[in-house]
Amino acid sequence: MLEVSRPDPATAPGRERGSASRSATYAEHVLVNVAGWLRGHARLADALLAAALLAFSVPQIAFGAGDAPVPPSLTAPIRALLAAVTVVLAATVLARRRYPVAAFGVAAAIGAAQVAFGVQHGAPLPVFALQPTNADLAIPVLLYTVAANRPRRVSVAALTVCLAGSAVAIARWAPAHSAYAGDAVLGAAGALGGLTLAAWVLGDSVAYRYRRARYAVVEARAAQMEAERDAQARIAAGAERARELQERRASAVDQSAARLRRIERDLHDGTQVRLAALAMMLGEIKENLQQAQGAPGGDGHVLKLVSAAHRNAKESLTELRDLARGIHPPVLDRGLAAALGSLADTVALPVEVDVRTCQRPSASIEAIAYFCAAELLANMTKHSGASRGAISVSDGGGRVLMEARDDGGGGAWPAPGGGLAGLRERVQTVDGRLSIDSPPGGPTSIVIELPGHA
Repeated sequence: MLEVSRPDPATAPGRERGSASRSATYAEHVLVNVAGWLRGHARLADALLAAALLAFSVPQIAFGAGDAPVPPSLTAPIRALLAAVTVVLAATVLARRRYPVAAFGVAAAIGAAQVAFGVQHGAPLPVFALQPTNADLAIPVLLYTVAANRPRRVSVAALTVCLAGSAVAIARWAPAHSAYAGDAVLGAAGALGGLTLAAWVLGDSVAYRYRRARYAVVEARAAQMEAERDAQARIAAGAERARELQERRASAVDQSAARLRRIERDLHDGTQVRLAALAMMLGEIKENLQQAQGAPGGDGHVLKLVSAAHRNAKESLTELRDLARGIHPPVLDRGLAAALGSLADTVALPVEVDVRTCQRPSASIEAIAYFCAAELLANMTKHSGASRGAISVSDGGGRVLMEARDDGGGGAWPAPGGGLAGLRERVQTVDGRLSIDSPPGGPTSIVIELPGHA
């Protein structure tokens, strides 16, 4: 019997790809976490790096560096001096974030001293305290920091110093002077040069990302500032336009009020005077005709015609006076307090008038306040059922506040086409406001707020 072999699920291609994908994802996750921890604990990471450099340098401090034997005359102070040099090299890592150039300068100076006195072929013997150790790895770390945090001209200078120091060190290295030194020199040059270039390239790439981020932030801020300037310009233009419209409206209102006052004066001084003279003449003619009527041959029909003409002239004069008073009440020339007092005397119920203004409003505002008060008193008399009322006027903050109160039945509201709706439209032409507080059962309070000047 033939046996059919089945693939092991654990070794199936799909399972292998899934395992590889999970492994890659896990590795990326670990790298992201490590990078995040390093960014969040920069000082602690530098301290651990300095401690690692010191730890890796301990055997060299104890037994000497390279293949050179420890001189018999080596004493503890010399070992202490080597340890001090190593500690200074490792300590430069701790200051690399705040003072990268200074830390690199200190490390480069120590490295130059090591190349000059600790690495040499033949006599004299190298200085043991200045022999290179594993702590010299701080130099590429500092080169990376300089390249990442300083301008490129500074980092290129630091790179040049490192490459020159590496070349001199290889030239003074003892194996470089042996019979078959080619491979050793090439390996040393590749290791030192590759490490130096890798550190600089990594740092410069970080600096490039920093520069791009800074440029992006600067561009965003410039765009924001430009948008803010445009918005401010639009706001200023809108405010200027609003001011111009307000001035034009105020000028139109004042001119309209002035025209109404001129019409009222023309009617009062012209047509009204002539009608009054006509009424007086007709009255005199009427009296003469009445005296002549009793005489023989008197004409009663002519007397009737003259009497009708006299009556019509007096009625026309009364209507003309009412019309002139409606265009611009002459009593307003004496001020708003006198005008409201005169207006209150014409209504049937007692009305208390209280006007307390520090500065007299413009003529157009006084006229609007007067006609609003007339409408409110008319409503108070006809519709409220009140036994008494009150009107008060005050000013403050460049506004005029007029309040009408009564003890009537309440329920007042601005019905479309009604008097209160017309008042609201009238006060809104000068940016005024009308508010009504009239609950059922009363009392009623109507407040009109007007600007001091249109």
